[in-house]
Amino acid sequence: MDALKLTDELIKVYRLPAKLTNGYAFGGGVPITFTNVDWFNGFEGMTREDIEGHVRRKRYYTPDARFLVLSDSFTFQM
Repeated sequence: MDALKLTDELIKVYRLPAKLTNGYAFGGGVPITFTNVDWFNGFEGMTREDIEGHVRRKRYYTPDARFLVLSDSFTFQM
């Protein structure tokens, strides 16, 4: 089996608040607290499914929470 080659791309994982704001945000927006729960380097050929699997195996992961994943190559919610 070939070894995975890490990249310099940093993948950041944030837990979203249980309740987001509703309505319009006229006049500058409404502050929302995101909790940074993880960051790690990607590896060559990493897919969204790879990242989701990695996050689901972490201790902070619970199925009832929502997470925002950000990197140069990926931006998605899970």
